Amino acid sequence: MKVYHFLKGKYALDAIANQRLKVARLNALNDPYECFHMEMDNYLARVTLKERKNLANRWYGLLCFSGDFSSPVQWAHYSESHAGVCLGFEVPSELLLKVDYSAERTFGAEFKDALDLKGVEFTKYMLSRKHEHWKCEDEYRLLLRFNEKVMDDRLVFEPFSEKLRLSEVFLGLRCGISRKEMGLILRNNGFSVNVSKMAMSEDAYKMVRIP
Repeated sequence: MKVYHFLKGKYALDAIANQRLKVARLNALNDPYECFHMEMDNYLARVTLKERKNLANRWYGLLCFSGDFSSPVQWAHYSESHAGVCLGFEVPSELLLKVDYSAERTFGAEFKDALDLKGVEFTKYMLSRKHEHWKCEDEYRLLLRFNEKVMDDRLVFEPFSEKLRLSEVFLGLRCGISRKEMGLILRNNGFSVNVSKMAMSEDAYKMVRIP
């Protein structure tokens, strides 16, 4: 499946040069409701979920993608106000966790059933839902297990591979890197992929490739 990762320009260049992406740590995600989509009016639920999130943070991280490279909001929020870059990847669909969006918190009655899930399955459940305000992100997540427990806030990276294959590069509307320059950078790092420059659509609220 083709998915898209938005970055500031300098981080995109670093990702290409080092052929890797920075892994997002669970406790550093920008939504404070991450892992807490269930109602938490019960003390036991609050304590249990916080403990399980902290435990999962030591063993798991995320690569976050969008199913859409044309969203002006995505470019604005995650790609330096359209001055950055979007990297397109081919990732096996069976490895991706599709985020569901809802206007309401998950009923607390589901908490007991969720506790029966163990390890990675519970972590996937915790990370599978967000408020509908985030729906524009059309998010897909690649959950990664660390080789060893990570107790601190160190940076963790995931190398490009067959399950994370760079397939296309998009330059933002205000990106200072030209298609020619990016093409040379890609070739120098062993990549042969298409480079597109983005522009404003003339008839819709979306970004489009320049023909």
